[in-house]
Amino acid sequence: MSAEAKMRDGIIQRGKTWSYVVRERDPQTGKTKPRWVGGFPTRTAAKKARDAARHAVNRGTYVPPAALTVGEWLDTWMEAHAVSLKPSTAASYRANIERYLQPHLRHERLQSLSPSRLSTVFRELYERGGKGGRPLSARTVEFARAVLRKALDDAVTERVLEVNPVVGTKRPKVDKPKHTVWDGEQLRAFVRHVEDQGDRFAALWILAAGTGMRRGELLALRWDQVDLEGGVVHVERSVTQVGKELHYGTPKNHERRSVAIDGQTLAALRAWRKSQAAERLEWGPAYLDAEGLVFTWENGSPVLGDYASKQFVRAQAGAELPRLTLHEVRHTHASILLREGVPVHVVSARLGHKDASVTLNVYAHHIPEDHTRVLDVFSRAVWGA
Repeated sequence: MSAEAKMRDGIIQRGKTWSYVVRERDPQTGKTKPRWVGGFPTRTAAKKARDAARHAVNRGTYVPPAALTVGEWLDTWMEAHAVSLKPSTAASYRANIERYLQPHLRHERLQSLSPSRLSTVFRELYERGGKGGRPLSARTVEFARAVLRKALDDAVTERVLEVNPVVGTKRPKVDKPKHTVWDGEQLRAFVRHVEDQGDRFAALWILAAGTGMRRGELLALRWDQVDLEGGVVHVERSVTQVGKELHYGTPKNHERRSVAIDGQTLAALRAWRKSQAAERLEWGPAYLDAEGLVFTWENGSPVLGDYASKQFVRAQAGAELPRLTLHEVRHTHASILLREGVPVHVVSARLGHKDASVTLNVYAHHIPEDHTRVLDVFSRAVWGA
């Protein structure tokens, strides 16, 4: 009996397994051609797969079977995707893929991934995915999950996958991080402390506290972006360090903005500019800074981000204050404004968040729940009392 005689409804038995045939359309010519898919243990399994394939063809979502592995796709995706990312973001994606995703998924067939399989991988990462089999933080696992989701979203777009198996996976519970912040009195005490110590970068710490700017934004700032007369800083770019190279680009989320600064911060910047101008004059042609960076070393070389973070911690020595990281100065700026009743959307604009919901998500616990004041405001507005 011929193979054609054995085939019924597009299904045929070949040896101990079953296969089905589906006609897929060539997007270039518009013509259809048969595609055989085999390896099913029973006729029922082959029929179920055939029905799903026909349905996908009719919807225009059919994805041909492929032997592509997860590791191969991640390598291909990262190479193509890196051109649209900031260098620091691309580096963090690569590190995450190599450290967490590839060891668990490298040799698995991409089209065989399922939400349940990936949920198991994420749980294993959470429980023992760190160095020496130690647990990973929920935030680290969530970042790995987000990177994989992005990669497989593009696999769906490229018609390598029909659906993204990351969708529907069980994710670790991520607790909102608790940040240490200073109140206004503590911040004032720190400023007095660094000024008394003659800290070279006192103006850097003061500008960070007075604007909530990110570290990369502070260290990429040029003097032509600072309006000392108008009291405004124009945040136009940011700097990141990858290896030994500095990369300048737009701020996070490409959120350029103008931030008004207070009189004390302006005074600190004016004093710092005079000191820096004297250093430039003293070094003469050997001075390295050619673009007018606000914060430099004596010879005009740029201040590196990791050094600034470490130096800020050192600057707190002897201040008898809760220890903060440099990034927590940004949180301090936001929390002081919110506690004093500044509207969330105004704080959001100063921080460069994409929208106020991000600010609310991070800082909601800093907004005072003053129910008595709410009632007073409503009563005055409506009843006039």
